[in-house]
Amino acid sequence: MRKFFAPASIGNFCVGFDSLGAALAPTDGQLLGDIVHIEEAVQDEFKCIGEYAGKLPSNQEDNLAYQCLAHFRANVKSDMPCVSLTLEKRLPIGSGLGSSACSVVATFAALNAYSGTELSQIQMIELMADFEAKVSGARHYDNITPCYLGGLQLTSEIVPDRALSMPTASDWYIVVAFPGFALNTAKARAVLPDSLKLGQSVEFAQRLAAYTTLLQQQRFNDAIKLMQDNIAEPSRAPLIKGYAEAKLSLPELGASLVSISGAGPTLFALCTSEVSATRCQEWLNTHYINESGFSHICKFDNQGTRELA
Repeated sequence: MRKFFAPASIGNFCVGFDSLGAALAPTDGQLLGDIVHIEEAVQDEFKCIGEYAGKLPSNQEDNLAYQCLAHFRANVKSDMPCVSLTLEKRLPIGSGLGSSACSVVATFAALNAYSGTELSQIQMIELMADFEAKVSGARHYDNITPCYLGGLQLTSEIVPDRALSMPTASDWYIVVAFPGFALNTAKARAVLPDSLKLGQSVEFAQRLAAYTTLLQQQRFNDAIKLMQDNIAEPSRAPLIKGYAEAKLSLPELGASLVSISGAGPTLFALCTSEVSATRCQEWLNTHYINESGFSHICKFDNQGTRELA
Protein backbone atom coordinates (compact mmCIF):
# COMPACT_ATOMS: atom_id res chain seq x y z
CA MET A 1 0.00 0.00 0.00
CA ARG A 2 1.16 3.55 -0.80
CA LYS A 3 0.19 6.64 1.20
CA PHE A 4 0.06 10.25 0.00
CA PHE A 5 -0.21 13.24 2.33
CA ALA A 6 -1.54 16.70 1.41
CA PRO A 7 -1.01 19.57 3.92
CA ALA A 8 -3.53 22.08 5.20
CA SER A 9 -3.29 25.58 3.81
CA ILE A 10 -4.23 29.20 4.39
CA GLY A 11 -6.09 30.72 1.45
CA ASN A 12 -5.90 34.47 0.75
CA PHE A 13 -2.99 34.79 3.22
CA CYS A 14 -4.41 38.12 4.37
CA VAL A 15 -3.10 40.39 1.64
CA GLY A 16 -3.71 38.13 -1.38
CA PHE A 17 -7.43 37.49 -1.75
CA ASP A 18 -8.01 34.51 -4.10
CA SER A 19 -4.37 34.66 -5.21
CA LEU A 20 -1.98 33.89 -2.34
CA GLY A 21 -1.89 30.68 -0.32
CA ALA A 22 0.40 29.05 2.25
CA ALA A 23 0.92 25.39 3.17
CA LEU A 24 1.25 24.58 6.88
CA ALA A 25 3.55 22.29 8.86
CA PRO A 26 3.16 22.14 12.67
CA THR A 27 6.49 22.58 14.45
CA ASP A 28 5.83 19.53 16.64
CA GLY A 29 6.01 17.23 13.63
CA GLN A 30 2.30 16.40 13.41
CA LEU A 31 0.79 15.99 9.96
CA LEU A 32 -1.93 18.61 9.55
CA GLY A 33 -3.82 17.50 6.46
CA ASP A 34 -5.37 14.49 4.73
CA ILE A 35 -3.86 11.14 3.74
CA VAL A 36 -4.92 8.90 0.84
CA HIS A 37 -4.07 5.18 0.92
CA ILE A 38 -3.93 3.42 -2.45
CA GLU A 39 -3.28 -0.14 -3.58
CA GLU A 40 -4.21 -2.52 -6.37
CA ALA A 41 -7.54 -4.35 -6.05
CA VAL A 42 -9.76 -6.80 -7.92
CA GLN A 43 -12.26 -4.00 -8.55
CA ASP A 44 -12.38 -0.30 -7.74
CA GLU A 45 -13.12 0.23 -4.07
CA PHE A 46 -13.43 3.38 -1.96
CA LYS A 47 -13.82 4.09 1.73
CA CYS A 48 -13.45 7.05 4.04
CA ILE A 49 -11.91 6.82 7.51
CA GLY A 50 -10.44 9.26 10.01
CA GLU A 51 -11.53 11.67 12.70
CA TYR A 52 -13.74 13.75 10.40
CA ALA A 53 -15.02 10.99 8.10
CA GLY A 54 -18.40 11.11 9.83
CA LYS A 55 -18.90 14.68 8.65
CA LEU A 56 -18.77 13.64 4.99
CA PRO A 57 -21.65 12.18 2.93
CA SER A 58 -22.29 8.50 3.73
CA ASN A 59 -22.98 7.77 0.06
CA GLN A 60 -19.59 7.29 -1.63
CA GLU A 61 -20.82 8.81 -4.91
CA ASP A 62 -21.22 12.10 -3.05
CA ASN A 63 -17.68 12.03 -1.64
CA LEU A 64 -15.30 14.40 -3.43
CA ALA A 65 -12.39 11.94 -3.34
CA TYR A 66 -14.54 9.20 -4.89
CA GLN A 67 -15.64 11.64 -7.60
CA CYS A 68 -11.96 12.33 -8.31
CA LEU A 69 -11.35 8.59 -8.71
CA ALA A 70 -14.32 8.15 -11.05
CA HIS A 71 -13.28 11.16 -13.14
CA PHE A 72 -9.66 10.01 -13.36
CA ARG A 73 -10.66 6.59 -14.63
CA ALA A 74 -13.22 7.96 -17.10
CA ASN A 75 -11.23 10.89 -18.48
CA VAL A 76 -7.52 10.50 -17.70
CA LYS A 77 -6.52 6.81 -17.51
CA SER A 78 -9.28 4.43 -18.56
CA ASP A 79 -6.95 1.41 -18.51
CA MET A 80 -5.66 2.07 -14.98
CA PRO A 81 -5.54 -1.15 -12.93
CA CYS A 82 -8.37 -1.50 -10.43
CA VAL A 83 -7.64 0.31 -7.21
CA SER A 84 -8.58 0.36 -3.54
CA LEU A 85 -8.63 4.00 -2.43
CA THR A 86 -9.04 5.12 1.19
CA LEU A 87 -9.39 8.76 2.20
CA GLU A 88 -8.16 9.36 5.75
CA LYS A 89 -10.04 12.56 6.59
CA ARG A 90 -7.95 14.42 9.17
CA LEU A 91 -9.16 17.99 8.59
CA PRO A 92 -12.55 19.38 9.65
CA ILE A 93 -14.99 20.46 6.97
CA GLY A 94 -15.67 24.19 6.67
CA SER A 95 -12.62 25.06 8.74
CA GLY A 96 -10.86 27.53 6.47
CA LEU A 97 -7.81 25.25 6.25
CA GLY A 98 -8.35 23.99 2.72
CA SER A 99 -10.06 20.75 3.77
CA SER A 100 -11.66 20.02 0.39
CA ALA A 101 -8.44 20.94 -1.40
CA CYS A 102 -6.56 18.43 0.77
CA SER A 103 -8.91 15.61 -0.23
CA VAL A 104 -8.72 16.49 -3.91
CA VAL A 105 -4.97 17.05 -4.07
CA ALA A 106 -4.04 13.93 -2.12
CA THR A 107 -6.38 11.82 -4.24
CA PHE A 108 -5.14 13.02 -7.62
CA ALA A 109 -1.50 12.84 -6.49
CA ALA A 110 -2.05 9.23 -5.44
CA LEU A 111 -3.82 8.32 -8.69
CA ASN A 112 -1.20 10.04 -10.85
CA ALA A 113 1.59 8.11 -9.12
CA TYR A 114 -0.28 4.79 -9.08
CA SER A 115 -1.24 4.92 -12.76
CA GLY A 116 2.09 6.33 -13.99
CA THR A 117 0.39 9.06 -16.02
CA GLU A 118 3.07 11.67 -15.21
CA LEU A 119 0.73 14.65 -15.70
CA SER A 120 2.40 18.06 -15.85
CA GLN A 121 2.15 20.65 -13.09
CA ILE A 122 -0.45 22.64 -15.03
CA GLN A 123 -2.47 19.52 -15.86
CA MET A 124 -2.50 18.46 -12.21
CA ILE A 125 -3.42 21.89 -10.86
CA GLU A 126 -6.20 22.33 -13.42
CA LEU A 127 -7.58 18.87 -12.65
CA MET A 128 -7.52 19.66 -8.93
CA ALA A 129 -9.09 23.10 -9.40
CA ASP A 130 -12.00 21.54 -11.31
CA PHE A 131 -12.98 19.50 -8.29
CA GLU A 132 -12.24 22.16 -5.66
CA ALA A 133 -14.79 24.27 -7.58
CA LYS A 134 -17.47 21.68 -6.78
CA VAL A 135 -17.22 22.76 -3.13
CA SER A 136 -16.32 26.44 -3.31
CA GLY A 137 -18.39 27.28 -6.38
CA ALA A 138 -15.49 28.61 -8.44
CA ARG A 139 -11.94 27.71 -9.46
CA HIS A 140 -9.92 29.11 -6.56
CA TYR A 141 -6.26 28.13 -6.70
CA ASP A 142 -5.05 29.61 -3.42
CA ASN A 143 -5.67 26.40 -1.45
CA ILE A 144 -4.98 23.90 -4.25
CA THR A 145 -1.57 25.20 -5.32
CA PRO A 146 0.18 25.53 -1.94
CA CYS A 147 -1.33 22.22 -0.84
CA TYR A 148 0.16 20.57 -3.93
CA LEU A 149 3.48 22.43 -4.27
CA GLY A 150 4.10 23.63 -0.70
CA GLY A 151 5.36 26.97 0.61
CA LEU A 152 3.78 30.34 -0.11
CA GLN A 153 2.40 30.51 -3.65
CA LEU A 154 1.14 33.36 -5.81
CA THR A 155 -1.37 31.55 -7.99
CA SER A 156 -4.06 32.05 -10.62
CA GLU A 157 -4.97 31.10 -14.17
CA ILE A 158 -2.87 33.97 -15.55
CA VAL A 159 0.29 33.08 -13.59
CA PRO A 160 2.85 31.03 -15.59
CA ASP A 161 2.52 27.32 -14.69
CA ARG A 162 -0.32 28.50 -12.40
CA ALA A 163 2.10 29.24 -9.55
CA LEU A 164 5.01 31.44 -8.48
CA SER A 165 6.76 30.43 -5.26
CA MET A 166 7.38 33.31 -2.85
CA PRO A 167 10.34 33.53 -0.43
CA THR A 168 9.48 33.60 3.29
CA ALA A 169 11.39 34.51 6.44
CA SER A 170 12.96 31.77 8.53
CA ASP A 171 11.76 33.41 11.75
CA TRP A 172 8.06 33.48 10.80
CA TYR A 173 5.80 31.34 12.96
CA ILE A 174 2.15 30.89 12.02
CA VAL A 175 -0.29 30.08 14.82
CA VAL A 176 -3.52 28.61 13.47
CA ALA A 177 -6.61 28.08 15.62
CA PHE A 178 -9.76 26.28 14.51
CA PRO A 179 -12.47 27.33 17.01
CA GLY A 180 -14.39 24.07 16.76
CA PHE A 181 -17.34 25.16 14.63
CA ALA A 182 -17.69 25.16 10.85
CA LEU A 183 -18.37 28.10 8.56
CA ASN A 184 -19.91 27.19 5.23
CA THR A 185 -17.67 28.42 2.40
CA ALA A 186 -20.63 29.44 0.26
CA LYS A 187 -22.06 31.48 3.15
CA ALA A 188 -18.71 33.17 3.74
CA ARG A 189 -18.53 33.94 0.04
CA ALA A 190 -22.06 35.33 -0.06
CA VAL A 191 -21.31 38.16 2.39
CA LEU A 192 -18.52 39.58 0.24
CA PRO A 193 -19.19 42.79 -1.69
CA ASP A 194 -20.27 42.31 -5.31
CA SER A 195 -17.90 45.03 -6.49
CA LEU A 196 -15.18 47.37 -5.28
CA LYS A 197 -14.73 51.06 -5.83
CA LEU A 198 -11.89 52.04 -8.12
CA GLY A 199 -9.80 53.31 -5.22
CA GLN A 200 -10.22 50.03 -3.33
CA SER A 201 -9.18 48.01 -6.39
CA VAL A 202 -6.10 50.15 -6.96
CA GLU A 203 -5.13 49.91 -3.29
CA PHE A 204 -5.48 46.11 -3.32
CA ALA A 205 -3.32 45.81 -6.43
CA GLN A 206 -0.68 48.13 -4.98
CA ARG A 207 -0.60 46.26 -1.67
CA LEU A 208 -0.28 42.79 -3.21
CA ALA A 209 2.31 43.92 -5.76
CA ALA A 210 4.42 45.65 -3.11
CA TYR A 211 4.08 42.71 -0.73
CA THR A 212 5.28 40.07 -3.19
CA THR A 213 8.10 42.33 -4.39
CA LEU A 214 9.29 42.90 -0.82
CA LEU A 215 9.29 39.14 -0.23
CA GLN A 216 11.46 38.65 -3.30
CA GLN A 217 13.83 41.31 -1.99
CA GLN A 218 13.81 39.54 1.39
CA ARG A 219 12.58 42.70 3.10
CA PHE A 220 10.35 40.59 5.32
CA ASN A 221 9.71 43.14 8.08
CA ASP A 222 8.52 45.67 5.52
CA ALA A 223 6.32 43.01 3.92
CA ILE A 224 4.60 42.25 7.23
CA LYS A 225 3.63 45.92 7.58
CA LEU A 226 1.56 45.60 4.40
CA MET A 227 -0.41 42.58 5.58
CA GLN A 228 -3.92 43.95 5.89
CA ASP A 229 -7.10 42.46 4.43
CA ASN A 230 -9.52 45.16 3.34
CA ILE A 231 -11.36 42.89 0.89
CA ALA A 232 -12.79 39.90 2.77
CA GLU A 233 -12.11 40.39 6.46
CA PRO A 234 -14.51 43.31 7.10
CA SER A 235 -17.42 41.23 5.77
CA ARG A 236 -16.45 37.85 7.24
CA ALA A 237 -15.24 38.86 10.70
CA PRO A 238 -18.78 39.32 12.11
CA LEU A 239 -19.54 35.67 11.17
CA ILE A 240 -16.79 34.35 13.43
CA LYS A 241 -17.52 34.35 17.15
CA GLY A 242 -14.52 35.53 19.17
CA TYR A 243 -12.54 36.82 16.22
CA ALA A 244 -12.81 40.51 17.11
CA GLU A 245 -11.47 39.85 20.61
CA ALA A 246 -8.57 37.80 19.24
CA LYS A 247 -7.74 40.53 16.73
CA LEU A 248 -7.35 42.98 19.61
CA SER A 249 -5.65 40.70 22.14
CA LEU A 250 -3.02 38.76 20.18
CA PRO A 251 -0.90 41.75 19.05
CA GLU A 252 -0.40 42.57 22.75
CA LEU A 253 1.13 39.10 23.12
CA GLY A 254 3.55 39.59 20.25
CA ALA A 255 1.60 38.75 17.09
CA SER A 256 2.68 40.86 14.13
CA LEU A 257 -0.76 40.43 12.58
CA VAL A 258 -3.98 38.47 12.96
CA SER A 259 -6.16 37.49 10.02
CA ILE A 260 -8.72 34.95 8.82
CA SER A 261 -7.54 31.70 7.27
CA GLY A 262 -9.34 31.27 3.97
CA ALA A 263 -13.07 31.76 4.46
CA GLY A 264 -12.76 31.10 8.23
CA PRO A 265 -13.52 30.40 11.00
CA THR A 266 -9.88 29.39 11.58
CA LEU A 267 -7.69 32.40 12.26
CA PHE A 268 -3.96 32.74 12.01
CA ALA A 269 -1.48 34.91 13.85
CA LEU A 270 1.91 35.64 12.30
CA CYS A 271 4.70 35.90 14.87
CA THR A 272 8.43 36.48 14.47
CA SER A 273 9.52 34.44 17.49
CA GLU A 274 8.56 31.10 18.98
CA VAL A 275 8.06 32.76 22.36
CA SER A 276 5.39 35.07 20.94
CA ALA A 277 3.81 32.20 19.04
CA THR A 278 3.55 30.15 22.23
CA ARG A 279 1.91 33.03 24.10
CA CYS A 280 -0.60 33.49 21.29
CA GLN A 281 -1.41 29.79 21.18
CA GLU A 282 -2.00 29.69 24.92
CA TRP A 283 -4.41 32.63 24.66
CA LEU A 284 -6.26 31.02 21.76
CA ASN A 285 -6.56 27.71 23.59
CA THR A 286 -8.19 29.51 26.51
CA HIS A 287 -10.29 32.15 24.76
CA TYR A 288 -10.97 31.12 21.15
CA ILE A 289 -11.38 27.36 20.75
CA ASN A 290 -13.98 25.03 22.24
CA GLU A 291 -13.71 21.32 23.04
CA SER A 292 -13.92 20.47 19.32
CA GLY A 293 -11.28 22.98 18.25
CA PHE A 294 -7.50 22.85 18.01
CA SER A 295 -4.47 25.04 17.50
CA HIS A 296 -0.97 24.54 16.09
CA ILE A 297 2.22 26.56 15.89
CA CYS A 298 3.37 26.13 12.30
CA LYS A 299 6.06 26.95 9.80
CA PHE A 300 5.54 26.84 6.05
CA ASP A 301 5.30 23.30 4.69
CA ASN A 302 7.77 23.56 1.83
CA GLN A 303 7.36 19.94 0.73
CA GLY A 304 3.73 20.12 -0.30
CA THR A 305 2.00 16.87 -1.24
CA ARG A 306 4.27 13.84 -0.92
CA GLU A 307 4.36 10.10 -0.55
CA LEU A 308 4.82 8.89 3.00
CA ALA A 309 7.18 6.08 3.90
